[in-house]
Amino acid sequence: MHEAAVIEISKFGPPEVLKIRKQSIAPPAPDEMIIRVRAIGLNFADIFERLGLYAAAPKAPFVPGFEVAGTVEEVGSSVEQFERGQRVLAVTRFGGYQTLLKTQQSLVRALPDDFTFEEGAGFATTYLTAYHGLLNLAHLQHQESVLIHAAAGGVGTAAVQIAQVFDAEIFATCGSQEKTNFLKEMGIEHTIDYRKTDFEKEVRSRSDTGGIDIIMDSVGGETFRKGYRLLNPMGRLIVFGLGDLMPSGRKPNWPKLAYKYLTLPRFGPAKLIGDNKTVAGFNLAYMFKFKSTFSDSMDQLMAWVRDGRLRTVVGRTFPFEQAAQAQTYLQSRQSIGKVVLTVD
Repeated sequence: MHEAAVIEISKFGPPEVLKIRKQSIAPPAPDEMIIRVRAIGLNFADIFERLGLYAAAPKAPFVPGFEVAGTVEEVGSSVEQFERGQRVLAVTRFGGYQTLLKTQQSLVRALPDDFTFEEGAGFATTYLTAYHGLLNLAHLQHQESVLIHAAAGGVGTAAVQIAQVFDAEIFATCGSQEKTNFLKEMGIEHTIDYRKTDFEKEVRSRSDTGGIDIIMDSVGGETFRKGYRLLNPMGRLIVFGLGDLMPSGRKPNWPKLAYKYLTLPRFGPAKLIGDNKTVAGFNLAYMFKFKSTFSDSMDQLMAWVRDGRLRTVVGRTFPFEQAAQAQTYLQSRQSIGKVVLTVD
């Protein structure tokens, strides 16, 4: 029997509801393994969970977290691909905020030799999200045009790199001059600071077609409406988040949140048919039900990593004990790339 330190959401609320406690970890089943966690990737979903705004989450108390990296501590009797001491990364459906993680071997991949634990921890969920949206749903083709919202964030930087694999024409929105400069350093010509200019007008003026083939949108609200209008015929709007509903304070303003939710745009079938456009939404937390899709997607991503096409952008790290501060920083929208917890 192992003992781990875990950070759980003790109840829904502000960052202070994150509490550290000890938890026993039973030996692994034949197809399971235990990972000694060295780094944990944070996601906006973690904050929505803490605030009680994430429908897929368990009831509190529970341990959040979707992605980790570390070393193999113990393997089950039928595990053949991994051995004790090996560096690995893993995706998990909740439970990532802990120092020892028991998981199925199918959700684990070898950590690339030149990746740090921090880079590994920020990879799985982030790049799977970008891949599923761009490839499994939007079926990105060579040299298509792609608009990526929140492009300097974790999923945003992953989507940029995947789009670059296909030599796409990339339009990227962000919310500061620092992020604009960062995106230009990534090789993006069409960077748009949404605080200073209307991205819809800017895209129309810069695009050869006046529109976009694929949009990756985790923001919601008005960006959905403008994005739909921007789609070229046979264009695809991929919706995978509602960042606009993220409270700016320590707890939700429920009347304001209800208004934003009720005024989200609706896309009826008759309009979709007439406009010849596609709107698709997904929540990666449900990919665990589709093992072949997960495995195929992850294998392709790891192949691109080996080819040097993909690499996690880690913006800032926090010690494991400072999960509350790390979530506060992520919620502030100041971050570039991934925010990661490190475990000594």
